[in-house]
Amino acid sequence: MSKLKYIIGIIFILFGLVFNESNLRNYFSTYAIMGLDRRIPILLIDFIFIVLGIIILLIKSDLLTFEKITKYYKVSAITVLSMLLLFIFANVFVYSISIIKDIIVYKNQIFSIYSEPFTSLYSNLNRKQVDDLLRETWSRPYVYEPFTQFKERPYKGKYVNVNEHGFRPVKDQGPWPPVLDNYNIFLFGGSTTFNYGLSDDQTTAEYLQRYFSDAKLNKKVFIYNFGRGNYYSTQERILFEKLLTAGLSPNLAIFIDGLNDFYYINDEPQYTEKIRDFVDNGGNLLNKIPFVKAVKSFKMIFTNGSKSVFKNENYNDQVIITKVINRYLLNKKLIEAVSSHFAVKTLFIWQPVPTYKYDLKYHKPARCGFGKFTYSKYGYPRMAEYIKKVSLGNNFLWLADMQKNLKQPLYVDIDHYSGEMSEKIAKRIYDYLINDIMKDKL
Repeated sequence: MSKLKYIIGIIFILFGLVFNESNLRNYFSTYAIMGLDRRIPILLIDFIFIVLGIIILLIKSDLLTFEKITKYYKVSAITVLSMLLLFIFANVFVYSISIIKDIIVYKNQIFSIYSEPFTSLYSNLNRKQVDDLLRETWSRPYVYEPFTQFKERPYKGKYVNVNEHGFRPVKDQGPWPPVLDNYNIFLFGGSTTFNYGLSDDQTTAEYLQRYFSDAKLNKKVFIYNFGRGNYYSTQERILFEKLLTAGLSPNLAIFIDGLNDFYYINDEPQYTEKIRDFVDNGGNLLNKIPFVKAVKSFKMIFTNGSKSVFKNENYNDQVIITKVINRYLLNKKLIEAVSSHFAVKTLFIWQPVPTYKYDLKYHKPARCGFGKFTYSKYGYPRMAEYIKKVSLGNNFLWLADMQKNLKQPLYVDIDHYSGEMSEKIAKRIYDYLINDIMKDKL
């Protein structure tokens, strides 16, 4: 046993000494070595093996009998198991706290109204059907998409459907790829354009398709609804460019914006922080553990002060509001420049939101506040002032104040339109298209 002890100890020490970047290069690529070092530092591996080797050499031979090894193993196994169970409990506890936090804060505020749904807004559905519709709306996690980060997951439901090509279908959906003989319209926007909380037959795209189908026109007009949850003007521009580079060019591209532009004030899509953390840490899975995240958060508090983590946002920050408006205007110009090259007509719509010129007496979710959407409360008036001074052209349609005199509930939750409101928006868009944008094209 004594000879075996020295042999094992020396092997461990030698392994720790030779397991280094210089020797590894003889057998593995630099990329593979650096990939290992990012996940488990090579120096740490060396240190562990050398220390283990020294411990084995120093330990007395009479302590390495079978009986004593068995005893040590039992004690170690119980200790490791206890630590593992404690670690699991700590992570479950931290994760439970994060779930409770998500329920309490605005992130899930959108569901506050579902405990007492507006039956008048779902007059064609009973309570179970409403629950099924909402389940189909909110139970679909996104899927990854290059450049835009994510897109709506392909889905087949009773009320909510998403085509494999990324758009929410309408009745009598046009063919894909679009046929050049038809007049094809691509609709871009966030969840209010996708129409979260509504079935396929109540979306703005569906009503718009009906208006065109009922009209006596020389060409068939088909709507493709590329509205996606959490999208704002920057992501929509990138998605539009991706479709064009794939050879999928519409006759007209419509962009419905305003709400989410004032939510994503830093011009960073929803999963930016997670992607940044993944890249910065080399894909290290350790950083996904709830307890590790909690430790990092506390470290940030002690390092930078609590105000850096728990800060009250100034929703009336005119610097931020100006930056958001300028970003939107630049995205508009970029889209117009690309569209001009591809001979695509454009229409930019500034959408209505509950925080601007709407009687909140008819909006029950408002009692819980609007969270970051409060930026739009102060940003919309600034945008209104801007367009009074500067014309954005006949391809810009201001619908922000269309609900000013409407004394009724217009939203099925904190910010998503009811079916009736969706139809009203579609009618305004249709009238503008027929009388201006598409006047001589059909």
